[in-house]
Amino acid sequence: MRATNDKDFKVDLTEAAFRQINLIKENDFTLAELSFRIKIGGKGCDGFTYNTGFSEPVKDDKLIQFVNENKQKVTIIVDPFTYYYCKEGLIDYVLDPKMNQDGFVFTNKNENMYSGKFFKEETLVPKEEDL
Repeated sequence: MRATNDKDFKVDLTEAAFRQINLIKENDFTLAELSFRIKIGGKGCDGFTYNTGFSEPVKDDKLIQFVNENKQKVTIIVDPFTYYYCKEGLIDYVLDPKMNQDGFVFTNKNENMYSGKFFKEETLVPKEEDL
């Protein structure tokens, strides 16, 4: 599903990720007032690494809403830096016991642009007003 309140943010949220975010929030009362966050965690030669988790929004964060066919909502928090580099992609939840994989995965559709020393190309680096 696609964001309902931000047409520039072309990140899809799979039904599996949507259900898992709601399931986690329903079963952990400490997360009741928090929202799901996607964040660039670092950069390597192959591109960015991504972190996910639950937190409160801070100043300048974008709050992206997703609504399923049952009118349930999920809010994704994205900081300005992550928003700039991650406008197209997919958030999924993977559960594969045979491969020992469990967790949220973000796939950036523009990842190939941000490998190596891309920051030396001025057009790929945000200006202050872009953030």
